[in-house]
Amino acid sequence: MEITLQQTAEFFRENDDFTLICHSNPDGDTLGSGYGLCGVLHIMGKRARIICDDEPSSRFDFLAEAIDPRLTELAKDADETIITIDVADVELIGSLKDRYPDIDLCIDHHVSNKNYAKRLLIDNTSASCAMVVWELIKELISEKQLKETPKARAIAAAIYTGISTDTGCFRYSNTSAKCHHTAAELMAYSFNVTKINYLMFEMKTRERISLEIEAFNGIEFYWGGKCAVISLTRQMLDGIDPEDASNVSSLPKQIEGVSAGIVFKEKKEDVWKISVRTDENINAQTLCSALGGGGHIRAAGCTLKGTLESVKKAVLSEIEKQIDNGVKEL
Repeated sequence: MEITLQQTAEFFRENDDFTLICHSNPDGDTLGSGYGLCGVLHIMGKRARIICDDEPSSRFDFLAEAIDPRLTELAKDADETIITIDVADVELIGSLKDRYPDIDLCIDHHVSNKNYAKRLLIDNTSASCAMVVWELIKELISEKQLKETPKARAIAAAIYTGISTDTGCFRYSNTSAKCHHTAAELMAYSFNVTKINYLMFEMKTRERISLEIEAFNGIEFYWGGKCAVISLTRQMLDGIDPEDASNVSSLPKQIEGVSAGIVFKEKKEDVWKISVRTDENINAQTLCSALGGGGHIRAAGCTLKGTLESVKKAVLSEIEKQIDNGVKEL
């Protein structure tokens, strides 16, 4: 059942104990949204915690400044109201779906959302889940309340992290005037924007540089360069920070003339996570939905089982439906 911002705010007021679930392979949007909302729930005196099936990258450690550790600890032993944040499909929370089969509320912005929760707060016109959460925060507490709390700066920083990462630092096609207006609103809280932008978009570990070199050395092109493919095996990803591995997803699409950039990451033997980035000529969401995944028009993903050769053929056959040329033999 879809509910409004006002109904969602009332739902939070009526309950006291919350577990906020981020999606597996957590990115800046799911984590920024989760920590920002959790921090506000703590301001309201609610017991709330954040969990994820995967360990987040250490570059997101600063987000924990938004929450109250005492209320997080108390939430572990409380009766739980289960919330998913930026999760289009319950399969995306990994093994947590078995521990939490009933989701009370989903807050999301994906057009591909599977409507799996009892309540849904979804705005698929929003560039990020963090923007939805920011509007919710303004329903939950007044601007005066937020500004008076010592956590205000950290909460604003968390929401900014979600917006900036899902828009590629305001470079992606989903960036709207509202994104910039919201960013300006958040920046009024005087957090260190420069530091966040460095951590999210500029800083590269030595391991990341080595991974990029290896990835580019093995890049494949199809349809006269309209499609670029990078494959990352478990051996290549061993010891790599998860955010470093995630950021590689944008590399093939950055090449001139590429309409579809595809990255195949081996999660375990014969299980591949596929990330798709496209331009206006190819619909990434349609492509990945046909393969059991989902996402956005220009950025989407799915998980497939099989050999690298077989999953490549499956993905490329879907791309072929949107490109008027023959496919290179694998």
